[in-house]
Amino acid sequence: MFNSIITFGGAYAVILFIIIDFIRYRSKNLFKRAILYSFLFYLLFVADRTIGYLFFPPFEDTYLSFQLIPFYFVRDILFFEVGSWYFWNTIKLSFYNLIMLAPLGVYLSLLFDVRSMKKAVLIIFSVSFFIEVYQLVFTYFGLTLTRTFNVDDLILNTLGGVIAFIIFRKIKQYYHLYFKPTKVQS
Repeated sequence: MFNSIITFGGAYAVILFIIIDFIRYRSKNLFKRAILYSFLFYLLFVADRTIGYLFFPPFEDTYLSFQLIPFYFVRDILFFEVGSWYFWNTIKLSFYNLIMLAPLGVYLSLLFDVRSMKKAVLIIFSVSFFIEVYQLVFTYFGLTLTRTFNVDDLILNTLGGVIAFIIFRKIKQYYHLYFKPTKVQS
């Protein structure tokens, strides 16, 4: 279920927010608010997947790990024997990193109406960078097992989010082009 008290508590906070928001606004802008609720749960999911277990009291013997070589995952894929556990683990982790921020690309276009590609890339990259930094900070203070600051994660997270942003933006353009709302005259 939830790996950490942060995401567990966050889930309760989001549910409480939804209840209060629904009581307050009933069905006013319900579709947009439902998208906002799904975005909040998505943020909790990302936090849950990226924080891992939190340990109290903290570990005393932790070390910081960095992987600063871009596209190192490609070397891993080519180096490991096809079909080995290491090969498939590299494929799996690369795929997860590619899709993890893809929903953020959709939310940027759908919920926050971001239209600029540069702005979307900057936001997605910033979120990915923030994730890598807080993993490093939690590791430094011994709150999590060793997490690696990985440049490949930044690249794949950003790439996945940007691809999703572009695809969803094209879908929105297609929708507005062919399904323009018609006004009913009375």
